[in-house]
Amino acid sequence: MSSIVRKFSIGIALFAMTSSLGLAQDRQIAGTNCTNPVVPSIPGDAGQDVETLLDAQDAVQAFMADSNAFIDCLENVMDRRSRRGLNQETSDLWTASINGNIDAQETIAAAFNEQVQIYQASED
Repeated sequence: MSSIVRKFSIGIALFAMTSSLGLAQDRQIAGTNCTNPVVPSIPGDAGQDVETLLDAQDAVQAFMADSNAFIDCLENVMDRRSRRGLNQETSDLWTASINGNIDAQETIAAAFNEQVQIYQASED
């Protein structure tokens, strides 16, 4: 197994253990300072070229970090506001935003992992 493939395999394992994702939009959530990040696009041919795959990996990692910061931010706002009486409609809306972000994380992780598998298959 080449060192690049080994690195990708390790990266995928770490990625799977530390990531959760959703279809997010780059928009600030009303009533908060929390911004839901844009989901990066993973080129369908990223698995054919190591440089494109590495660029996609960087984009996914940045998205994951931004997504986790978004989720933490919104959970903190919800926690603070719930002590003062957060209404159910707002709570449901913010919870749906978190769940959508988590779904986006899972979707982008699957798309990236598919491209890694294509790359690995081309190396065999």
